[in-house]
Amino acid sequence: MLGRYRQALLGGHLLWWSLLLSVGGALLAGCGGGGGGASSGNLTVIGTVLTVETDAPPNPPATVSIAGHSTTTSNNGAFTLTGIPASATTATVSAQGEQTLTLNLQLPSQSTQPVNLGTIFLSASGYNASVTGQIVTTVNGQNQPVGGATVTIGGSSTLSGSDGSFTISNLPVGLGNDPNIPIGSVSATGYVTKQIFVQAPLIAGVNPLGPISLGAPISSSVPGLPYTIIGQVLKNGQGQPNYPVILQQGSTVVGNTHTDSTGTFSFWVVPGSYTIVVFLPDGSSVTQPVTLQSTNQPVTQNVNLP
Repeated sequence: MLGRYRQALLGGHLLWWSLLLSVGGALLAGCGGGGGGASSGNLTVIGTVLTVETDAPPNPPATVSIAGHSTTTSNNGAFTLTGIPASATTATVSAQGEQTLTLNLQLPSQSTQPVNLGTIFLSASGYNASVTGQIVTTVNGQNQPVGGATVTIGGSSTLSGSDGSFTISNLPVGLGNDPNIPIGSVSATGYVTKQIFVQAPLIAGVNPLGPISLGAPISSSVPGLPYTIIGQVLKNGQGQPNYPVILQQGSTVVGNTHTDSTGTFSFWVVPGSYTIVVFLPDGSSVTQPVTLQSTNQPVTQNVNLP
């Protein structure tokens, strides 16, 4: 019965948080929303605190503190803090019988909605568990990595790399004590959000999760070749071989490759807006924006060198 708290809250808070990260590109440990109050430095922060041992709110209630403002959680583990400055960088969560947790924050300067820290898990055994894995999808019966997917576990999030790999550290030891309750989720534009389950609680140290498949995209089909963005690096109309090329989404690198003998490069990523960056021998670079609308409509975008 205690597991119902985590089941309900993960289904709402983590999905909400992951969607906001996809839009805003804001990464933080355990945060994923906007702030309450339209002016900078006057944010409202909300969230829910559970313990990994019981999947239920702490009893007695937990204390949540940010930038000199403190409050205690309600019967369902929820909390609200108002008047939080956008410059706040950490939140401290403590409860009787649990080790104190310090969360790193990256708050928006202003917003009309509360900053939702999602579900925060406290542990009596500490926060030195980490997870590794790879986000993949199936193309022509073969697994292909998905870069730029948002992976959220235990209130902390990251983006998968160009090879689909991810690592999340500083997670609560003991998270996932019920194998029927998800510990997190994976979301990517164009795909159905996938919940993450583990068969045993997280232990101190590294916990490999292996490949996590997003399955078929929401769209009706996927490209026949393992790429969604392809192009050539050209100079005077000629392909330029062995040029380093990266693909960025905001400031995050989601793809890294070199042009082949014909100057061709390709990336497999989910729909979104990206920047192709080609590095020249003199140390300078040339950039080219590109937008991928759908996984079943690969984009060809060449980069012309001066």
